[in-house]
Amino acid sequence: MQHGLTIDLAGQSFVLLGQKGLYWPKHRALLVADLHLGKDATFRHFGIGVPRGSTKSTLLSVSTMLESTGAEELFVLGDLCHARSSLSATTRDAFAAFQNEHGGVAFHLIEGNHDRSAGRLPDDWRFNEVGTAFHLDGVTMAHEPADCPVGSSILITGHWHPAWQLRHAGESTGKLPCFWHHAAQRCLVLPACGHFTGTELITPRNQDQLWVIVEDQVISILPR
Repeated sequence: MQHGLTIDLAGQSFVLLGQKGLYWPKHRALLVADLHLGKDATFRHFGIGVPRGSTKSTLLSVSTMLESTGAEELFVLGDLCHARSSLSATTRDAFAAFQNEHGGVAFHLIEGNHDRSAGRLPDDWRFNEVGTAFHLDGVTMAHEPADCPVGSSILITGHWHPAWQLRHAGESTGKLPCFWHHAAQRCLVLPACGHFTGTELITPRNQDQLWVIVEDQVISILPR
């Protein structure tokens, strides 16, 4: 298995991966959020000349996690695509090749806000679209952070693209993507997996837990 950091939350064991995914060994499931595939195509659609290749780079990261973990299921926790204009021929071809490479994996999509604006997925994309939430073994998966639903032990989401910045004596590390367990809400927020996404600095509380990603390594941080 790809090197990661094993954590125990809400009676479950998860592996946090340096390529911004979460592996759930009990169910051989990989969870990722906020791929924003085709975002570069949308920018070019509006005349902004951004570099190509972010979609392929993102899918390569997901492929690496699938192969290294041996996951049999992939849950995308919202924002698979960035916008309707993101579904260019290049994006379609890249994703078709990705799914062909992982023919034995079951793909599940939980709807995010960008998925609603992107509209219907191409007919040849193999996805089980499960609506706005999916419940499995006491865990709820959704896109937007909230209080953990009644009857679940933990909520796992994306949407916020969380990041943490270490500061000391006037210096800082810059923004580091992170996994954030919001203790009061019993909500674990995953970092954005997409290679062409921004991040948002978070403000954790004393009981919260943070794990930052530094050069594909996941490191536990105690908020101060």
